[in-house]
Amino acid sequence: MKYGRLRRDEPGQTQDVTVEQAEPPRAPPVVEHASPSAASDVTHTLDAPAQIVRAEHAPPDACADTPEIPPALYARFEAFEFLGRGGMGAVYKARDFRLGREVAIKLLFGADFELGGSLLREARSQARIDHENVCEVYEAGTADHVRFIVMQLLHGEPLDKARSAMTLEEKVRVVRQVASALHEAHRLGLVHRDVKPANILVEHGEDGAWKPYIMDFGLAREMGDTGATVTGALMGTPSFMAPEQAAGKVRSLDRRTDVYGLGATLYDVLAGRPPIVADSLTSLLQGIVHDEPAPVRKVFRDVPRDLEAIVMKCLEKEPSARYESAKALGDDLQRFLDGDPVEARRQSVGYVLWKRARRHKGRVALASVALVVAAVLIGAWIRERQQASMQMTLSRELGESVKEMEFFLRNAYGMPLHDMDRERRIVRERLKEIASSMDALGKIGVGPGHYALGCGYLALQEYAEALAHLTRAEAAGFRSVGLDSSMGMALSEIYTKELADTKRMEGERKRQRIAVIEAEYKEPALVHLRAALGEAIEAPAYVEGLIAFHEGRHEEALVKAREAFEKAPWLYEARKLEGDVLFAMGRKYGHDAAFDHEKMSHWFGQAGEAYRAAADIGSSDPAVHVAMCELFTQEMNGARAAQKALRPSFEAAKEACGRAIVASPAIALGHLRLAQLHSHFAWHVAVGDAPDEQPEVAIAKALEHAEKAAQRGAEEPMAWYVVAAVWRTRVLHASERGLDVVPAVDHAIAAYDEALLRDPVFVWALNESCSAYYSRAQHECMHGIDARRSIEEGLRRCNKALEIDPSFSYAKLTAIDHRLLLAEQTVAMGQSPRDVVNEAEALIQAFQQQSPRSPVPHRFRAMLALMEATYLLDSGGDPTPALLRADAGTAEHARLAPTSNLTHKLRGRAATIRARLHIERGEDPSPCILEARDAFEKAMKAKPNDLKYRVWSATVETIALRWAMQRDKTTEASFDAALASVLPILDVRRADPWLYVALGEIHELRGQFRSGRGGGAESEITQGLGFIAQALSIHPRMPGALACKGRLLLLRASMAKGESDAREAAKMSLEAFSAAIRENSLVERMDRQAIEAARRLAREAPARGP
Repeated sequence: MKYGRLRRDEPGQTQDVTVEQAEPPRAPPVVEHASPSAASDVTHTLDAPAQIVRAEHAPPDACADTPEIPPALYARFEAFEFLGRGGMGAVYKARDFRLGREVAIKLLFGADFELGGSLLREARSQARIDHENVCEVYEAGTADHVRFIVMQLLHGEPLDKARSAMTLEEKVRVVRQVASALHEAHRLGLVHRDVKPANILVEHGEDGAWKPYIMDFGLAREMGDTGATVTGALMGTPSFMAPEQAAGKVRSLDRRTDVYGLGATLYDVLAGRPPIVADSLTSLLQGIVHDEPAPVRKVFRDVPRDLEAIVMKCLEKEPSARYESAKALGDDLQRFLDGDPVEARRQSVGYVLWKRARRHKGRVALASVALVVAAVLIGAWIRERQQASMQMTLSRELGESVKEMEFFLRNAYGMPLHDMDRERRIVRERLKEIASSMDALGKIGVGPGHYALGCGYLALQEYAEALAHLTRAEAAGFRSVGLDSSMGMALSEIYTKELADTKRMEGERKRQRIAVIEAEYKEPALVHLRAALGEAIEAPAYVEGLIAFHEGRHEEALVKAREAFEKAPWLYEARKLEGDVLFAMGRKYGHDAAFDHEKMSHWFGQAGEAYRAAADIGSSDPAVHVAMCELFTQEMNGARAAQKALRPSFEAAKEACGRAIVASPAIALGHLRLAQLHSHFAWHVAVGDAPDEQPEVAIAKALEHAEKAAQRGAEEPMAWYVVAAVWRTRVLHASERGLDVVPAVDHAIAAYDEALLRDPVFVWALNESCSAYYSRAQHECMHGIDARRSIEEGLRRCNKALEIDPSFSYAKLTAIDHRLLLAEQTVAMGQSPRDVVNEAEALIQAFQQQSPRSPVPHRFRAMLALMEATYLLDSGGDPTPALLRADAGTAEHARLAPTSNLTHKLRGRAATIRARLHIERGEDPSPCILEARDAFEKAMKAKPNDLKYRVWSATVETIALRWAMQRDKTTEASFDAALASVLPILDVRRADPWLYVALGEIHELRGQFRSGRGGGAESEITQGLGFIAQALSIHPRMPGALACKGRLLLLRASMAKGESDAREAAKMSLEAFSAAIRENSLVERMDRQAIEAARRLAREAPARGP
């Protein structure tokens, strides 16, 4: 396993990780679990950042596969590896580097009081038990508002998974050892309350024998403790609940409750299913309370009679009839293993009848009354029989219609790729006929009719409509083979879609939503699918695979999917399920520290083969092609992270999405996935990950598909989010090249507003629209426009995102970005940035507490220190302390993000300020100039199209020229070298005024150089003034441009042959200096000598001032 350096607390990538005032905010191409795009799961290390402030703020994976690791845990643990997840939390393998041991860390999804208390109760309970068959707990606590348990790392598998590899004797021996462990818990006054195969982990011991560990004491309660749980609340797993649990009799639970659970576990391990099975949760609970389980031997005849007697004694309805303790159960199991007679007695017929009579005393007493009224009921019974007969006939007829529709659509899906809309219309017309016939039939048509409609919509892949009808059929009392499997399939598909929709959320809100949809869709889906296994369904192995997949048992799901296809070679859904499982297995290696491109590609390759096999049969089923599109999109993101070619996987994804659209052009999902793919690709191209591609072409294509997706799915927030994300990519592309960003910013904000209109709590859209306002404010500052309104609106959106999810770190980063921009503008106006720096520092500290090992806070501090140093140098103060702070921040940033291009930028900026300081002090700036050149050359090599690095490089050269001119060591070649970095980008008009100021300053210096060498100075002055005019056309009040204009006009005045011309040029020079000083009073200090010279030439008294 390879572990990447980047974690969720480091919101960026292993390359350009940045948030800065000098770069345009970046947004990704709608990246999933970086941004919430459903097309991408490969996060941080794989995804382009999905937001707003910078390409370098790669968002956390919203991903449902792995919950976010609290940043605080990285202070103690390393080498995190995701192991699995359950209903309450997820488990990671990690290494405790202080104690030098591997551990398992369980995280709780939600942070609400009841679930959090359950987790800490688990730790408290389990830690008290000292037994070799109980998983050891090392510590428990809360990190960054997430509760966790650190426990012994076991290398086994759950009993329900391992049972197929065990002999009968090994199964009994394992359960006997668990009984011993439970006895120790009972001795300490604890009741587990959730004993089941999945909570028993088994591994091979040193002697080769199976060794069990009882896990998850999360529901354990001290005997007699009734606090913290509402009376009657169901706690435990329904299939393995004791009758008193199912009835909600919380106060009646004791050690015999665990005896029942362990007996049910042994029943399941022997028979392959729980003691009671039912087609709904309500029926299951009622069955546990009232129905007798079938004897084990009726389910699996090879179970010895003595062992059956032990199991059935555990499953007695009355606790007093069970074993008195877990120890007594363990002793009887040992007697069975030793071949001795067991104490459990076989149940005679009389005993069984006595039990039923005792349990139903009221019914026995009323038996005689029932005989009296029987005659009255006979007539009603006859009528019911007649209605039932009519309903059976109707069910049979509608059942035939359902089969015809399903067969018709399956044949259509199997035809060569074509538009399925015609076939869909035919089926919908048939569904309308069924609905009309329901109205005519009245009450008897309700159940069969809704069942037929539900099956029809299921075949059409319209799952919400299917579930609505199937639910109404069930509520009407309708029962039919196929109802459970249909409801299970519909619930399963809705669960998958709802889970994908949570990618628009973050943090606690996301965790809570996942818990809700699991309770609302996933758990009922599993109940119905399990119930379907008791029916005569077409492909039971497929259903078993689907159950295993949803429960995270990927290897078992893979086996079942392949078994299903082997037995039913026409069932392409089984190959698609195989692909889904392999896709999920590969995605594990696309997250954070677990990133391993080789392993991910291995599983993705197999997934692609399975999807292609499914598509060969179901050529016109859009769902298969959408799945392939998502797979290859992920593969492209993985290739980008591994610095591989993007085009092959991009083309494969594009073709798959195209096939989905051909198969069903009216369905929005195919268009959305294609738009997301192009958005990803355009982002990768724009940030330089595919140097052979043309960014403008990629962005234009992405916009075309994004707008089409928004037209098809106008009410879908994600569709508008994709449109906005592509416009944000154009903002990035234009900003880096110094082009006009305003049209793209306006389009991006408008699209984000459309997304927020449809989902007001879409935190990613809020965050990225906040960053779009940052881009607008940056443009306004660059053009001399008051940016306060844009900054205020941007911060309002950031704050709203944080109100929705206080843990959403990227909104904090965007808010800091706005402060950096304010600090930059404050310095540009000649004012101290100290107040803004203090505000930014408070936000940086808050972010750092959440993400202590992130490089971003150190980079922010370095940038703020550089701004302070610039102000201090301009104002005559000592910038050295601020520069030392900048050095410290840069060094720490480089340590945490060693491949980041931003380190070069920070080094270059600091060296540039030091070079200015040395010249001001009359010292040799050459070492600083060399360091700045080296830093900016490396930055330009990494990002050759980024204009700002070229401008900064030219600024360094002007400093070098001034120093050389002071020592009379300048040559014409020096000026050509200074212009070399910026001349290549003068092919089009740029929107960055600093470019033209840099050009103006170089021509100013060349004019000074030529003025004493016999000619050519006026040409340089004219060119310089031309560039300054361009700068002032962008920002009419730019102090640096006005000051340069003043120096150029002063040079013209000093060279004028006539006194009148000299005086006129000097006055114009003073006017330019005066305008600069009005914008930045420090210009008077920085250009004091030039201003005094202009005054002399204009024959004005020096004390008068401009």
